[in-house]
Amino acid sequence: TRWVARPRPTDDARLRMFCFPHVGAGGAAFNSWLDKLPSDVDVCAIRLPGRENRLREPLMDDWRAVMAGVQEALEPMLDLPFVVVGHCSGSVLAYEFARRLTVSPEMVILSSTDGPSVRRIDDPLHVLSQRELLERVVEFGGMNKQVLDDPDLMAMFERILRADYQVIERLEYTPGAPLDTPITVIGGRNDEFVTAQGMAAWAEATTREFSLHLVDAGHYILAEAGALVADIVRRLV
Repeated sequence: TRWVARPRPTDDARLRMFCFPHVGAGGAAFNSWLDKLPSDVDVCAIRLPGRENRLREPLMDDWRAVMAGVQEALEPMLDLPFVVVGHCSGSVLAYEFARRLTVSPEMVILSSTDGPSVRRIDDPLHVLSQRELLERVVEFGGMNKQVLDDPDLMAMFERILRADYQVIERLEYTPGAPLDTPITVIGGRNDEFVTAQGMAAWAEATTREFSLHLVDAGHYILAEAGALVADIVRRLV
């Protein structure tokens, strides 16, 4: 399926990891984790239209359409025990996906984002000008500053980022029962945008075990989180 990047498919997988990347990213965002994760973990990274091998497909800016596409693509892949992972803003989609499942994941692992009860969109990024939008993403640590010096790259990334942020920022949590699965949240001690208290609010989203791990990093913790995620997943296989 075009919705899923599987950088190392294996026939003897014991666990699948469905990974939702941050805005603007594709399936390759999680490639740096591959050498840390056990070989019998099937990494399945979500790839939305308009990036990587889906560049010619129209971008999607409606969260309901995105969730419908993801659900249809992943449903046949739930034949093994699995973990749902969301990195930064991808945590919003990861949690929404987990809520819609009829079979429980082994665990939900999220990062660098507020829990549903405290999440607020008071300053939506998808309505900003091109320059303001890209500067904010650079500030978060999710994009190289050199992009701001290249008009062609700015135009390309603007389209993707604006669509992705519209998906994330317009997705409103609706009241519902907490998940019956453990939730682990990873965040940066030096995160200037999300507080440890905000991340701790994810405890309200589960009836099972909750844990919060802080690493020595800022908001964008993809590289720093890889070894910790591998340790957590290793206990499940």
